[in-house]
Amino acid sequence: MTKLTLKRSFSAPIEKVWEALTSVDKLKKWWCPPGMESSHISVDFKKDGVFRYSFKASDGKEFWGRGVYQTIEPTKFLSFLDTFTDPEGNPVPSSHYGMAGEEIIEALVEFSLTAEDGITTMEMVGDNPHDDSILEDMKKGWNGMFDKLEVLLTEA
Repeated sequence: MTKLTLKRSFSAPIEKVWEALTSVDKLKKWWCPPGMESSHISVDFKKDGVFRYSFKASDGKEFWGRGVYQTIEPTKFLSFLDTFTDPEGNPVPSSHYGMAGEEIIEALVEFSLTAEDGITTMEMVGDNPHDDSILEDMKKGWNGMFDKLEVLLTEA
């Protein structure tokens, strides 16, 4: 399985970046690909707790997903198993949303944070359970979300 690794640096304290990864109010402002809005975010922030989200497209179509937290090391590391779901939270294959794939897949997503001289570096490593043809779309989606995160972190 191929892994997608993205690294971004922010002019923000590590605590502020951590809050943006873990707070419902902050996640609502950036946890969705460009051109979509976060129509639902809920967080049960503990090991085996569930992070639920929905992306809403301009045509009203919603894409639901969830993460089950695996590891939490405050301000340093966060991981969860990510999968598509229906609105009730039941795992579904990506074909449920018109994409390729008939299997229910849980992909590990890991965020590592480090700080030096007022700059916080975030590294995201995510499983790509599909073939490599989807990697560019995954990069585009994640980087678009991280662009929103950067804007959020620069707000007072």
